[in-house]
Amino acid sequence: MLLSQSGSCMGDTNLKNIYDIVIVGAGPAGLNAGVHLAGTGKSLLLIDKMIPWELPIPCAEGVGQLGFHEAHKDVRQSWIRQNITSACYHSPDGSMINYTDKFGGYIINRAAMQRDMADEIKASGGDVLFNVKVTEISKEHDNLRTVSLSNGVSIDAKVVIDASGPIGGFGKGEKIIGKPTDLEPAYFVWAENVNVALDRIHIYTCSHYAPGGYVWVFPRENHSANIGIVIGKKYLGSVNLRVLLDEFLEKNFRGVEIKKRFAGSIPCHVKKETFAVKGLIKTGDSASTVNPISRAGISEALLCGKLAARCAQRMVDAQHSWEVSRAIREYESQWEKMRGKRHSKLARVKGSMFAVPDRDYDAAAHLLASVPQDQLTMSKIFRASLGRFPRLVWAMRHLM
Repeated sequence: MLLSQSGSCMGDTNLKNIYDIVIVGAGPAGLNAGVHLAGTGKSLLLIDKMIPWELPIPCAEGVGQLGFHEAHKDVRQSWIRQNITSACYHSPDGSMINYTDKFGGYIINRAAMQRDMADEIKASGGDVLFNVKVTEISKEHDNLRTVSLSNGVSIDAKVVIDASGPIGGFGKGEKIIGKPTDLEPAYFVWAENVNVALDRIHIYTCSHYAPGGYVWVFPRENHSANIGIVIGKKYLGSVNLRVLLDEFLEKNFRGVEIKKRFAGSIPCHVKKETFAVKGLIKTGDSASTVNPISRAGISEALLCGKLAARCAQRMVDAQHSWEVSRAIREYESQWEKMRGKRHSKLARVKGSMFAVPDRDYDAAAHLLASVPQDQLTMSKIFRASLGRFPRLVWAMRHLM
């Protein structure tokens, strides 16, 4: 498959009729699955309904360093906009607590990362097909699945990796994880004329601006930032996120110039449903791998994509049904060990954590303000504040 310099498809005359593995979706999960499968000797096709780097990507682009490096084998410096060394927490009454993490994080250039990963797949012999939508993934037939495309072409695959996102709906009617029940609305802007430090992110909790969620401010270069709101699902329809964000900006960042607005949904559903069946593997947002509290999903998607690639390779090589079953079990157990168990714990306290009254967050912030900045470790945050506020203790006990 050949692409022009802009990434547009030149044609599909070189596509095979049958592939070992077809990946649907070229976000972090699908691309990382492809990177780990390229060069393994398996015929590979990556499909996406758009070119995954040409349009502004609706994403805050914040990742933790440890999780990012764990999930991707070759993090490039060109993917990193800037290093993040600290976070500033803003309580509802405006009190601020700064916390410096010894590992820190990054604000990444996701578009550059995704283009490089697609190029790596092509360079290793994989085919890519962009600007074509997958309309259907069939149930298994003759040890194959048929992938139907919007251009009328159909392609067979021994294994399909579904990295299409939370609402693709593929695999409906099969015993596999489906559309998430906890799909939370988010609204955010790319704004300029924002005066914040490049190495610090900001998190605001406030029941008015972000009921059941929070407001974030993630810095970018040239005095710009990604500023957004995520709210709990139960508040959907009862508040207007655009109005709330504009009110927040007017109060806290008056004078900013909004360059682009985005709206989306974050899949926070955590439930023990199988990630895979014979010939079909869910990964990334399609498998609801987002952290349900922080709503972080990039590193989680990259990691899950890597694990899905291993499962797909073993599924293609399987000679017996028990080998397929074992590959699925190991995929799920690896995810459970690395992220899933913790996500399940977080999901159980999520509702109570975001039901904590504003006054408790304010009081905890006031108490923490007395701790010297250079001594403010995470364990001291818990010891100094949670014991004084039972609601917080109960809500956050699984985070300690």
